[in-house]
This record gives sequence, structure tokens and C-alpha cells, in this order.
Amino acid sequence: MEQRLVCDTVRDLLPMYIDQMTSDTTNRSMEEHMESCGECRAVMEQMKQPVQAETAPEVKEFKKFLKESKKRMRWFYWFMAAAAMIAVLTCFIVNLATEKGLSWFYIVCMGIGTAYFPAYVFIVSHKHKFEKALAALSVCVIGLVGTVQVVLYHLMGIGDIWFWKLGLPIVSYWLVAVWMGVFFRIIFHCNWLYAIAVIALLAIPSNYYTNRLVGCYEGIFDFFENFISNGLGNLLLAIILLCCAKWWDR
Repeated sequence: MEQRLVCDTVRDLLPMYIDQMTSDTTNRSMEEHMESCGECRAVMEQMKQPVQAETAPEVKEFKKFLKESKKRMRWFYWFMAAAAMIAVLTCFIVNLATEKGLSWFYIVCMGIGTAYFPAYVFIVSHKHKFEKALAALSVCVIGLVGTVQVVLYHLMGIGDIWFWKLGLPIVSYWLVAVWMGVFFRIIFHCNWLYAIAVIALLAIPSNYYTNRLVGCYEGIFDFFENFISNGLGNLLLAIILLCCAKWWDR
């Protein structure tokens, strides 16, 4: 019984002994004991062996899951790329056949890029995924509007130059409203419901600014006359989102 107790005590101390965390007196006592106890010596040798974590069943299952996930993602990428190529090729053929040249084909290509590029940025980014994807989307949207202007005016002879007067100011104003919601979340470290609520509120002056630029409103009185159709919905949405955000933070 006394020998069993000594062995149990030595084995309890073995991890600290192997890591050289025991005193010199304890080290000598343990070494003297292991010289006469083969079982404790075998336990110590087993503890000194490197842990074969790579062969653990859980690790194998996890590696298998990662491998299958990467394989599925590769197939998804190929599928999305093939879908985009089919759309581009179809529009290329139809545009050439109907107009004997390329015009709205460029709008389609830019539209596909606007959809795909931010999604790609979101997938490959490790940190700040949404912010980086939104930045990519912001650039792509401005490029898309510019492409529409070039194609309509220069290639198809439709309309006049409106990009600098209407297109860029309106797009920029709406992007600023969206980014203000994002910055609100970053500064105050709140959930996304607050950010969307801020964007919904900022959509009210954005609607007024857009209608004023295109000539639908001549002044602030026109805005209030049409507030039910162009502002009330955003206001109610913002209030609902703020209530949901408060409930979420409880």
C-alpha cells in the first residue's frame, strides 16, 4: 500500500519533472524511485514521447472536413465562373448579331463584375470582410454608372452627358449614406441593426437630394407633400430597426 502511494505521487509529479519545474531535492527523490521502479520509469518514457496529434481521430475527421469543404468551394467557384462566361458569351453574340457591333455588351460585363468582384473580395478577406467588400462595391457601382454613360452616349447615340451632373453626384451621395452607417457601427461598436437603421434614416435626405437633382422637387415643400411615399417608410423602418437593435442588446 505504501509503495502504491509513492508511485501515485511520483506519477502525479512526472509532468512537472519532465518540464523541469520541480526542485533539485524532488528530482533526486524521483530519480532514486524510478531506478527501482520499472513501471514509473516506463510511464515517464511514455510521457516524453511526442504527442501524435496528427493521427488523432478528431484531427483526421477535421482535416477530411476541410478538404471536402475546399473541394466544394472550388466546384462553386468553377460553377459561378462558368455561369458568368456563358452570360458574357451569349450577350457578345447577340449584341454582334443585332447591332453589328458591341455596345450594351459592355454594360453587361461591368454589371457581372459589379456582382462578382465584391463577393470575391468578401470570400478571400480574412478581416473586415464586409467593409472591404463594400469598398469594392462602391468602386464598381461608380464604374458601372460611368460605363452606362459611355455606352449610351458614345456607342448608341442616346441622350446626352449626364454622368458628371447627375450620375456621379447621386451615386456618391447614396454611397456616403451607406458608409456613414458603417462608420457609425465601427465608432460605437454596435450591432448591424443600428447601422441599417442609420442608413434608413439617411435615405430620407438622400431621396430628397435625388429628386431635387433630377427635377422632381423644386423645394422642400415638394418633399413634405410627398413624404408619405418618399420618407415615411424609411422613417418607420428605422424606428423598427432601432427597437430590434435595443431588444438584441438586452
